[in-house]
This record gives sequence, C-alpha cells and structure tokens, in this order.
Amino acid sequence: MRVHFSTRIFDYQTLRTMAYTTFGGAEPGEVLTTVERIEEGETASWHAEWRETAERTERAADEAAAASRHRTARFAYLRAHNYYRTAEFFLSARDPRRRPTYERCRETFRAGVALLDAPPRRVDLPYEDTTLPGYLFEPPERSGPGPTVICLGGFDSLAEELYFLCGVPEALARGYTVLLFDGPGQGAPLRQRELTARPDWERVVGPVIDALSPYGSVDPDRIGVIGVSFGGYYAPRAAAYDGRIAACVAFDHMHDLWRASAYEHPRLAPLLERVPDVTVNALATAGERFSVEARWLMENSRWVFGVESAAELQRTLRRYSLSGVAGRIDCPMLVLAGEDDHFVPLGLAEEFLEELRAPTTARVFKTEEGAGEHCQVGNLRLATSVVYDWLDETLAGGRENAPSPGPARG
Repeated sequence: MRVHFSTRIFDYQTLRTMAYTTFGGAEPGEVLTTVERIEEGETASWHAEWRETAERTERAADEAAAASRHRTARFAYLRAHNYYRTAEFFLSARDPRRRPTYERCRETFRAGVALLDAPPRRVDLPYEDTTLPGYLFEPPERSGPGPTVICLGGFDSLAEELYFLCGVPEALARGYTVLLFDGPGQGAPLRQRELTARPDWERVVGPVIDALSPYGSVDPDRIGVIGVSFGGYYAPRAAAYDGRIAACVAFDHMHDLWRASAYEHPRLAPLLERVPDVTVNALATAGERFSVEARWLMENSRWVFGVESAAELQRTLRRYSLSGVAGRIDCPMLVLAGEDDHFVPLGLAEEFLEELRAPTTARVFKTEEGAGEHCQVGNLRLATSVVYDWLDETLAGGRENAPSPGPARG
C-alpha cells in the first residue's frame, strides 16, 4: 500500500502515523499536508515538518484546554503526541533534538489522557534495581476484577503509542483493564537510563504481573499479553515461561529476529556468518551510505541492543529466537500476519505455527483488506476487532476454561 513516498520506510512510517486516526491519534489531512512538505528521503526535512505540525497541534490543544473545551483539547493533545513521536523517529540516539522531542511526545500524551473520563493511573513497575514507567487503564463502567491485557511494544515503539496501536479505547469499551509500559530497550528506560534490550522477557513481564496483584480491577486468572511488532517475540517468550499468562497475541509474529532481518537476502546472510567481522562491518557501512532505511536500522539497532558494530549486532540478533522455546507455551495463542509485511516475512509464520503446541489461531490479513502491512496499520479497526473478539472468547472464563491443547488454525 503506497501513501505518498517512493522511499519504503518513509511511506510506511507515514501510514503508521495516519493509522492512529482510528483511535483519535491523527487526522488524514494533517498527515498528508505534512508529508507534502517533506523532501523524499531527507530525514532532516522529516523531523522539521513533523515537528512543525506537532507544535501547531499542541498550541491548538493548549488554547482549547485554557477555554475548558476539554474534549477538543484531549484529541488535539493525542494527535500532537503522535506527530512528535513521528518527528523523533529518524533522529540518531546522540542527536540533541531527540530527547526534547521525546519529552514533548510523552507530555502531550499525558495531557491528553488526563482529560479522559477515566484517566489512567501512572504506575512504576519493578524491574531489577529500578522501575519501568507505565499506564494502567481501568474501564469506568466495571466494578471488581475482570480480564486484563498487558501490551508489549517492540523495536521502536513507545508505551504511549500502544494506546493507539493496541486499540486501548476498544479494549476499555469491552471491559478490559489495560496496562501499557516501556521495557528495557524502549521508550523512557532506553532514553533516560540507557537500559537496552534483552531476550529473556519473562524476567521483565513476571515482575510486572506481580505488580498488578494489588489492583482490584485485575482478575489474576484472566491476564492476556499482546505483543506488537518485535513484541511478537517478547510476548510469546514471556508466555513460554510464566504460567500466569492465560492468552497470548503475537501482533505480528516475530519468532526469529535474525532470520526475519536476513530474509530478503537469502544468499548474503549465510555468507555474513562466515566472513570476518571487519568485512561484515564494512558491508554495513556501505549500505548505510546508500539507503536511509539501512542507516536507520543500523543506528537504531546499535542503540536498542547496546552494541557497537554490525558484526556484534549479527551475533546479538540470533539470541532473539523462539525456536526450541515456542513448544513450551501452553496458553492459547493468536498469531497475526500480513501478506505484505516487509519486516516479518509471511513465510516465517508457518514455521512458528509448526513449533507451537498450544491451541493456536492464525489470521493472515490480505492486501485487499487494507491490512496486509506490518501490524496491520492500514486497518487497525479490523485488526483490533480480531484481537479482542478472540480475547473475549479465550478469557471468558480464565485459564481453567481455556481450550484443550491441539492447534486450530484459521
């Protein structure tokens, strides 16, 4: 699906930003007039124009808030958040503009959700010797414990973005308690404390589930996890080692990060495993010179994973695989995939399904549905309906009433 740019990563990020219109995080006219001002493939232009749109939208939100037009202000703040997030996207970790842009992104989100009828609790979740920041949304019309979903972001997402990507308004309307948080390698922990990614996310999610126990809106027998993008690795990994998870959604599947990253280069990838590090690094440097996508992937990967070189990154990515682990999952699984996904090839989905032994439902989204892209950002209404319809059925009675093992695909 092409929106505006011929540069693939620019066009996909445009679609991603516009996708959040579904849940109040964008307006198509604001998105399209912004990208019309951006020079093809120029990341400096990308930042400047998205920043301008974000600032203009934030000013409109401030004016509405000052006039006590709270509903107008709420939606404007949420749109400003999304536009600041997009403005930050291509900045390098060392760029002095990155931290201030992120801070505006986070603060406008908080200003927006503070104006909801039931604002979320801001929570600090235990993690080793520190905490992880999060938001606990509780459905205003439900009293007592009920089903809960924990949303896990991925390689470049923020906890705040998950409000739109995971369809939190839809979840709340169906009576779910929802937890969003940034883990190591994400959001505030990466930007403020340099906490980088780790493969054993059961050690992240486990303490988070512990921290939910005091909240009366959480039924401990009906906890589901939704892993978005690279979270499609994190969520199944947590489910494989934590029996308290009653349902798991891989949105999209991401069971083997190295194989996904090398899928488009089937002849080059095996060669890179045999050549010296200096050659791997030289090839990566050459690629960064000629491709804005390659440059962004390498820069962001070094930052997220805490590595210095392409050779080190290649070895690190191989640690993020569910091969030999997926068979441990015993809760029901929903595996989503898009036939046009350029990050996670559809060909790898079947391999993941073959490894799963738990009751499994698979859904492949088609081009003609407008949902074939990565994380179905062309049709979030369809994708989140599939997710929450499945969770409604799967979490209806808790783990004790979950389907018995035996994969069911469709």
